[in-house]
Amino acid sequence: MKKGLSTILQPIVDVIIPVEHAFISERNLIPGSYSIVDAATQDALLAATSGNRLISSGGSASNSIACANLIGVPCTYAGLVGDDEYGRMYHADFEAVGVSSPNARVKSARTGVCVSLITPDGERTMLTNLGVATELTHSHIDANTIEASQWLLLEGHLLTAGEKNVSALRKGIEVANAHNTKVALNINSEFAATTQREQVLANFLPKIDLIIANEPEAIALSNKSTPQTAFSELASRCPSVIVTCGKNGALIQHEGKQLHVPAYTQNITVVDSTGAGDTFTGVLLGGLALGYPIERAAQGAARLAACVVSQSGARLPASAAQIWLEAVAV
Repeated sequence: MKKGLSTILQPIVDVIIPVEHAFISERNLIPGSYSIVDAATQDALLAATSGNRLISSGGSASNSIACANLIGVPCTYAGLVGDDEYGRMYHADFEAVGVSSPNARVKSARTGVCVSLITPDGERTMLTNLGVATELTHSHIDANTIEASQWLLLEGHLLTAGEKNVSALRKGIEVANAHNTKVALNINSEFAATTQREQVLANFLPKIDLIIANEPEAIALSNKSTPQTAFSELASRCPSVIVTCGKNGALIQHEGKQLHVPAYTQNITVVDSTGAGDTFTGVLLGGLALGYPIERAAQGAARLAACVVSQSGARLPASAAQIWLEAVAV
């Protein structure tokens, strides 16, 4: 039985920098915003900041496979980084825990970086340069790694990054469909759900097994007005659906079952919600890949999502694997 999880993603290195509110206002940045910037703009921001920085491998699907790997699922990823400081760090982070990629670092290329400016009130203003990640194309997709996996996870950010990235997604689906590997698409952004709605509905949903979206993404993709009606619409179009609803848990359809999974809140103090949805996705797919029924896989996913929101940063410590085992055993 196949147990692995493969993904096609945009590798990103997160550079988290504490700043004062004045730093944001002096540069006419919108507090709490997310924007794509050119390399020169990002380099100027990095040069203008000093003090402590937290640098870690990031990106939505990257966080998800890190969580799946944590609970014992073999993982691989297709995605491009440069042969620079950040790219070497990204590869080393995953190689250290046994997560591999068929794609070598690209010479003389820039790795994708997200600069997160954190003000004293905890608000994040994010400025991302995708670097060489936008050059991923169908030629970078390795059929063997997808064939060996039970699930292929597609990162929705690739839908908005150009035809090269979209061709990589199409190739991944083609290979997965040919080798009985199940396909999950995580929409990942309301922007992707809005601007790529017709493409997703017409060209992706008929060929995949699972669509994953949060409330705003599901509403935008379904053109409905509430999470519940959005869930129902997507459930009529795709065999399996997950709509994550933050503190209200998640709505799930899988293998003919529909269920609501409450968020885990016992003795949890919310510190930082970043990465909660990524964790839920990775742990749930990991649980399914390991053979758990949907109820227990979702239970374990909700438990580790709660662990993420109770800490700073989106990556869980190794000790979280025991917490997951206890959760799925119930």
